[in-house]
Amino acid sequence: MITYEKAHVRVAEFFFDEQESRTPADIVRYQFRPDPVKGCESSDFHTLCLDLACDADTILSKIHKETRYEIRRAGKDNFACEYHSHPDAALAEEFFGFYDRFADIKNVPRVNRTRISAFRRHDVLDLSRVRGADGRVLVWHAYLRMRNCARLIHSASHFRVADKLEATMMGRANRYLHWMDILHCKETGLGVYDFGGWYAGQTDVEKLKINQFKESFGGERVHQYNADRSNSLVGAAALGARVAMRLLDRRKWNW
Repeated sequence: MITYEKAHVRVAEFFFDEQESRTPADIVRYQFRPDPVKGCESSDFHTLCLDLACDADTILSKIHKETRYEIRRAGKDNFACEYHSHPDAALAEEFFGFYDRFADIKNVPRVNRTRISAFRRHDVLDLSRVRGADGRVLVWHAYLRMRNCARLIHSASHFRVADKLEATMMGRANRYLHWMDILHCKETGLGVYDFGGWYAGQTDVEKLKINQFKESFGGERVHQYNADRSNSLVGAAALGARVAMRLLDRRKWNW
């Protein structure tokens, strides 16, 4: 269970098959559940997972040919990857700043600092990044590490404001960072590498491209469920306001 407070609303989150415990909260969130949550309106969540029980060569062999090529080529680019299983507040701030610039460029919500900081305090946040040959950070990844699984919760790069050559390099760096993260997770005993979502629709072209990127690493599709439950009048009002405000300004209500 992860707890935090945002805008005077107390939130408790329960993950995977974690049993709910009594805790004072205005909103109870159920994330990545194997079955719909009783008493709540559950929403479908699809993701893509890699089984890390296989040896590294087997995992690599299941990666699409073009992606394997990019990973091997990246080994010649003098990229430097870092993986931090216990990031301190200063490193988290570096990630927040980088991600917020990415979000502004892409016109999506900025990172929920309160929530991600709660992950860090509960020691379930992992951060990784890759630097180019000039030392500049090219890509960041953020993971929720829990229940034998590392689940990607954020990935950010600034390729949209880069020229074509640099954008191509950033794409290669991102693939390389994913591969190095996969190896790190395997070496530290985790059993599942989760890409943190898979779009089940057919109309959003950008999300379909993201699907293709994730699918290029292999993996199996998994169907899960998310749900929110109000636990107080404050929680009910906050959930209602979130729905309304997202329609007007999606940046302001990122729970």
